[in-house]
Amino acid sequence: MSEPDVGAYRRPDNLSELLTLLDRRPTSVLAGGTDLVVMRADGMVDRTQDIVDIKDVSDLRGISLDADGTLTIGAATSLQELAKTPVIPPNAITDGASLVGGWQTRARGTIGGNICRASPAADTLPGVLAADAQLELASTTGTRLVPGHAFFTGPGRTVRKPNELLTRIIVPASLGASAYLRFTYRLAMDLAVVGVAAHLDIKNGRCVAARVALSAAAATPVLAPDAADALVGTELDEPSIEAAAQLVLNTATPIDDGRGSRAHRRTVLPVLAKRAIGIALERAREGHRR
Repeated sequence: MSEPDVGAYRRPDNLSELLTLLDRRPTSVLAGGTDLVVMRADGMVDRTQDIVDIKDVSDLRGISLDADGTLTIGAATSLQELAKTPVIPPNAITDGASLVGGWQTRARGTIGGNICRASPAADTLPGVLAADAQLELASTTGTRLVPGHAFFTGPGRTVRKPNELLTRIIVPASLGASAYLRFTYRLAMDLAVVGVAAHLDIKNGRCVAARVALSAAAATPVLAPDAADALVGTELDEPSIEAAAQLVLNTATPIDDGRGSRAHRRTVLPVLAKRAIGIALERAREGHRR
């Protein structure tokens, strides 16, 4: 019996060549491969597509902080590097990166792959939304920036076009601090049953801006604007945080699945939100800025 047709394997060493390959024909992008290899083996990805391995493109890796405070993360930066980076203090994105799979998965998996996989339960995505990050997509015709909250269109679906590559995650300068927490039944190697990221900007003891984002609470990672708005103008005392945490339920539309019931998720979400807001507040008081 003959083997089925499979696509070619390509490994360009520069971004221009990589984008040209993406423009030629349907292609699967290989970064860490922690999802793609399994999906391809299971028939979830067309095996006739070429595989373009991006690991040799150095422009896609690294973490840098500009003089104005803008943070740039290369899409092919490993989750382990992001989780351990000394460039920025702990924040919602690094919290999420530190929780993905085991250390072997984090050593191979990339932030860009985690984002483009677009799992509603992905641990880095609420942090991306809470940070108000912009996602840079490149093709042979140029680049465009997409706000993180507008990038996801459904489970496993994004606005990225087949000939585009996620190249950078750009996080604006911030005077605030953030945190991400998730609930799982196991301590490691698990997907979030639910997760919450919170970002707080504080001035003269009052919250002047806030963002709260949820994972595994809807078909995509989502912002919870009612919860965030309830924090603004408060001194972030316990009653204010408690009230805001309850308001995440105005946004959450969880489902029943193998990891948890809708009712349980709605019970856990306010608890996680309160704790995530509390950690972000503690980090802000300690002088963390991100």
